[in-house]
Amino acid sequence: MTINPAMLETIHRRENAVSRLLAAASCPTRFLARMVAVACLLLSFCPASGAAELARTRAEGLQQELGRLVAPFDGQVGVYVLDLDGGRAAFVNPDTGFPMASTVKVAVAVNILSLVDEGTLDLQQQVLLKEGDIYPEMGGPMDIHLTPGSAITVRDLLHMMLTVSDNNATDILIRLGGGTATVDARMRALGVSGIRVDRYIWELLANYFGDLEASAQNPLSPADYGRLGSAKRNEADRRHYRQIYNGDPRDTSTPAGMASLLRLVWQGKALKPETTAVLKSIMLDCRTGEGRLKGMLPDAAPVAHKTGSVGAVANDVGVITLPAGKGDIVVAVFVKSDRNDTVKDDMIAHVARAAYDYFVFVPAN
Repeated sequence: MTINPAMLETIHRRENAVSRLLAAASCPTRFLARMVAVACLLLSFCPASGAAELARTRAEGLQQELGRLVAPFDGQVGVYVLDLDGGRAAFVNPDTGFPMASTVKVAVAVNILSLVDEGTLDLQQQVLLKEGDIYPEMGGPMDIHLTPGSAITVRDLLHMMLTVSDNNATDILIRLGGGTATVDARMRALGVSGIRVDRYIWELLANYFGDLEASAQNPLSPADYGRLGSAKRNEADRRHYRQIYNGDPRDTSTPAGMASLLRLVWQGKALKPETTAVLKSIMLDCRTGEGRLKGMLPDAAPVAHKTGSVGAVANDVGVITLPAGKGDIVVAVFVKSDRNDTVKDDMIAHVARAAYDYFVFVPAN
């Protein structure tokens, strides 16, 4: 890596600050501590591979603020913030995989709309619901309002999946779109790395509830799933299966990967103009997660987003439109913590507000 004079000056400035903090260390340990501090400072200028693919310029002030916000948090946080016009970016754990939970639905939607672009599907196409299509205990209106024999359009399934996070609508769209492997392959075809799509939602939740054998190859009936979902579990079991879910590499995304997908959509590089507009409008109508990305923003700030929540996981990913024609910013935040929902929501909201204020008030060089 080439160190230019400006970088060297910053390194020296930060090193001096660290050295003052280390001044109380004993003489035998001070030299080693100093060398470690300098090495860490040098590495801070080297974004990881996925982050480097997106960022043209590091938003230094925002980078420092994200560090301040995340440092004391009791849990793990992943963030990617990207200015779509200027390419300035800031990130935390950009290439670490986090459970997507329902943010996977952005990838599912992109696959479905790509099939519309290709002429394989039509947004007004009616999907006839069959026995076994609707699982109980899955959340969303389909379980309450629709029954086998009902018909619903592809567009309405997309709307229910993205605005109220209906899991049955999601699984129907995954199957209609060719299965999880097809969604995953679509990400690779778009050049998006860091996103894995492995399981149907019912399958993922069955594993989370404790049936680790449930899979598309070893399916549960809706009735069996309903019994599993409503079964009482003691705290030790809940903690055990929560830890398994949190550490599972399946159905994960890196912050950089999700930001890359959103960038492609918003810049018109993933879908045709008509289907791009459909996805943007539906995500702008998202009804969940009012306390997350939107939680501390001005009421008038447009936020097109998708939330995700399973157990200790709380996520929100989307695009915020800045005022006065200052453009759009991608904000993808993933959180894993045993703290309560309000604490996790507040972390996401603080990140979004920091990003909003930075790009509103700090002009690009």
